[in-house]
Amino acid sequence: MDCGLGNRQPRRRHHAHSLMMWAGGALLVGFVVAAVLAPLLAPYDPRLSTGRPLRPPTDGHLLGTNDLGQDILSQLLHGARSSLLVAFSVAAISTVLSWSVGLVAGFSRRAEAPTMLVVDLLLALPSIPLYLLVLTLLGPSRRNLILVLALLSWPGFARVVRSVVQGVRSAPYVEASLALGARKRHIMLRHLLPATLDVLPTKLILTVRFAVFAEATLGFLGLSSNDTISWGTMLNWAFADPLLFARPVWPWLVLPPTLAIITLLLATVWVSTGLAPGQEFHRGRFKSGRLRPFPDSGGPALAQIRVPGGDWSPGRPGPRFMR
Repeated sequence: MDCGLGNRQPRRRHHAHSLMMWAGGALLVGFVVAAVLAPLLAPYDPRLSTGRPLRPPTDGHLLGTNDLGQDILSQLLHGARSSLLVAFSVAAISTVLSWSVGLVAGFSRRAEAPTMLVVDLLLALPSIPLYLLVLTLLGPSRRNLILVLALLSWPGFARVVRSVVQGVRSAPYVEASLALGARKRHIMLRHLLPATLDVLPTKLILTVRFAVFAEATLGFLGLSSNDTISWGTMLNWAFADPLLFARPVWPWLVLPPTLAIITLLLATVWVSTGLAPGQEFHRGRFKSGRLRPFPDSGGPALAQIRVPGGDWSPGRPGPRFMR
């Protein structure tokens, strides 16, 4: 006897994904608000010595001070500005580049071979040594860091967009539109672009996660600009002290930026996990409405194609101009 028990597990999974997405989104919004309001929320100038060096948390310094007497809470808030600026800039540039390249490669057969050759070449190169080499040659700065991370993080998603475009391009309704004389521009704007928009939010979130981790790693290695305060540079300054772990205040130098990085990465994972099931669901039903099953079909769903004169499907008479 089927009492609907089989649908409980997917519903619970969907509910869990929704909770994860909202929790991750709330954390992301909190980080963004703290970064935007950092000049107002920070109690001191993060570059000025405002207390005795290496002091534990007190009423005047809630997270203590570093070896120069600078307030750690102020540096943490201003570091969020730098880290999130790099992350969102890299995500925007990388997403636009990969989306454009994948769209062109999936639609144009002439551009597919050379474009995919460049993509495969960039994917075959080791990422971390390449980042180190390029940043060493160009010099450590925020602009160079954004350009390097953006230009070397787009190839993987370009292949995803290309696969989506090729799948939609071979769909029956697109073939029917081409047979009826539809222009390539119409096919691109009407069918291919909407199909690729569903995967963009996940790409943005995943690239933000990658950029946060990469920026913190390169900043910890000293390849970020010393003129800007970020969570990675805070860790670099802390571990530059050879007697760091011999001092009783080492947790207040290491844990705040480390926990901030972990929490932000966890928030991006939750948001991306919550977005993925919904995208698969919508893509499986062809959300654009161009391909849908007949409600009265008892067997396999027949493809129904919407054309300017009405709906047409195999076995049914089409509009007058198609007869």
